[in-house]
Amino acid sequence: MKPILKLSMLTFIATQTSIPQKYNDALISNNSEINFAKTPKRGIKKDKMIYYVENDLQTISAYKRSKLKWQTNITSVCGKLKSGEAQIRYMGYNSNKLLVVIGKHNFAEIDIISGETSFVG
Repeated sequence: MKPILKLSMLTFIATQTSIPQKYNDALISNNSEINFAKTPKRGIKKDKMIYYVENDLQTISAYKRSKLKWQTNITSVCGKLKSGEAQIRYMGYNSNKLLVVIGKHNFAEIDIISGETSFVG
Protein backbone atom coordinates (compact mmCIF):
# COMPACT_ATOMS: atom_id res chain seq x y z
CA MET A 1 0.00 0.00 0.00
CA LYS A 2 1.27 3.44 -0.81
CA PRO A 3 2.53 5.46 2.19
CA ILE A 4 0.20 8.39 1.49
CA LEU A 5 -2.81 6.06 1.43
CA LYS A 6 -1.73 4.45 4.71
CA LEU A 7 -1.33 7.87 6.31
CA SER A 8 -4.73 9.00 5.04
CA MET A 9 -6.44 5.89 6.40
CA LEU A 10 -4.69 6.21 9.76
CA THR A 11 -5.67 9.88 10.01
CA PHE A 12 -9.29 9.07 9.20
CA ILE A 13 -9.47 6.27 11.77
CA ALA A 14 -7.77 8.38 14.46
CA THR A 15 -10.15 11.31 13.97
CA GLN A 16 -13.29 9.16 13.89
CA THR A 17 -12.78 7.17 17.09
CA SER A 18 -14.92 7.80 20.14
CA ILE A 19 -12.25 9.06 22.51
CA PRO A 20 -13.67 10.75 25.61
CA GLN A 21 -13.33 14.50 25.30
CA LYS A 22 -13.27 17.25 27.88
CA TYR A 23 -15.85 20.01 27.95
CA ASN A 24 -16.94 22.27 30.75
CA ASP A 25 -20.24 21.08 32.29
CA ALA A 26 -20.83 24.56 33.74
CA LEU A 27 -21.09 25.92 30.19
CA ILE A 28 -23.88 23.53 29.13
CA SER A 29 -27.43 24.89 28.88
CA ASN A 30 -30.70 22.94 29.06
CA ASN A 31 -32.36 25.59 26.89
CA SER A 32 -32.96 24.97 23.18
CA GLU A 33 -30.86 27.87 21.97
CA ILE A 34 -27.73 29.85 22.74
CA ASN A 35 -27.02 33.40 21.65
CA PHE A 36 -23.30 33.93 22.23
CA ALA A 37 -23.75 37.70 22.53
CA LYS A 38 -25.98 37.24 25.58
CA THR A 39 -24.57 34.25 27.47
CA PRO A 40 -21.24 32.60 28.29
CA LYS A 41 -22.85 29.15 27.73
CA ARG A 42 -21.22 27.04 25.00
CA GLY A 43 -23.39 23.92 24.67
CA ILE A 44 -26.93 22.57 24.56
CA LYS A 45 -28.01 19.37 26.29
CA LYS A 46 -30.97 17.59 24.70
CA ASP A 47 -32.00 13.91 24.65
CA LYS A 48 -28.83 12.75 26.47
CA MET A 49 -26.64 14.45 23.84
CA ILE A 50 -24.48 17.54 24.25
CA TYR A 51 -23.92 19.83 21.28
CA TYR A 52 -20.89 21.95 22.15
CA VAL A 53 -19.22 24.88 20.37
CA GLU A 54 -15.46 24.48 20.72
CA ASN A 55 -13.03 27.25 21.70
CA ASP A 56 -12.39 28.29 18.09
CA LEU A 57 -16.10 29.29 17.76
CA GLN A 58 -16.14 27.50 14.40
CA THR A 59 -16.44 23.84 15.38
CA ILE A 60 -19.45 22.05 16.84
CA SER A 61 -19.03 18.66 18.52
CA ALA A 62 -21.72 16.19 19.58
CA TYR A 63 -21.08 14.08 22.69
CA LYS A 64 -23.01 11.19 24.15
CA ARG A 65 -21.89 10.07 27.62
CA SER A 66 -18.68 12.10 27.19
CA LYS A 67 -17.79 10.29 23.96
CA LEU A 68 -17.46 12.20 20.73
CA LYS A 69 -20.10 11.13 18.20
CA TRP A 70 -19.36 13.65 15.45
CA GLN A 71 -17.65 16.98 14.89
CA THR A 72 -18.07 19.57 12.14
CA ASN A 73 -16.31 22.80 11.29
CA ILE A 74 -19.01 25.19 10.13
CA THR A 75 -16.73 27.69 8.40
CA SER A 76 -15.09 24.99 6.26
CA VAL A 77 -18.54 24.02 4.95
CA CYS A 78 -19.81 27.59 4.48
CA GLY A 79 -16.64 28.94 2.92
CA LYS A 80 -15.56 32.57 3.04
CA LEU A 81 -18.21 34.83 4.53
CA LYS A 82 -19.30 38.05 2.81
CA SER A 83 -19.74 39.93 6.08
CA GLY A 84 -18.84 39.39 9.72
CA GLU A 85 -16.22 37.26 11.40
CA ALA A 86 -16.15 33.54 10.69
CA GLN A 87 -17.52 32.64 14.12
CA ILE A 88 -20.67 31.00 15.39
CA ARG A 89 -23.00 33.62 16.88
CA TYR A 90 -26.10 31.51 17.58
CA MET A 91 -26.99 27.83 17.88
CA GLY A 92 -30.53 26.50 18.22
CA TYR A 93 -31.83 22.95 18.66
CA ASN A 94 -34.71 21.68 16.56
CA SER A 95 -36.16 18.16 16.76
CA ASN A 96 -33.86 16.81 14.03
CA LYS A 97 -31.27 19.53 13.36
CA LEU A 98 -29.17 22.32 14.81
CA LEU A 99 -29.67 25.76 13.35
CA VAL A 100 -26.51 27.89 13.33
CA VAL A 101 -25.81 31.54 12.53
CA ILE A 102 -22.26 32.36 11.42
CA GLY A 103 -20.88 35.84 10.86
CA LYS A 104 -23.60 38.45 10.39
CA HIS A 105 -26.21 36.85 8.15
CA ASN A 106 -25.05 33.34 7.22
CA PHE A 107 -27.02 30.26 8.18
CA ALA A 108 -26.25 26.54 8.35
CA GLU A 109 -28.12 23.43 9.39
CA ILE A 110 -26.59 20.34 11.00
CA ASP A 111 -28.25 16.94 11.10
CA ILE A 112 -28.17 15.96 14.79
CA ILE A 113 -27.63 12.27 14.08
CA SER A 114 -24.92 12.29 11.41
CA GLY A 115 -23.40 15.75 11.82
CA GLU A 116 -23.91 16.41 8.12
CA THR A 117 -23.72 20.16 7.65
CA SER A 118 -25.34 22.21 4.91
CA PHE A 119 -25.01 25.90 4.13
CA VAL A 120 -28.46 27.51 3.91
CA GLY A 121 -27.52 31.04 2.98
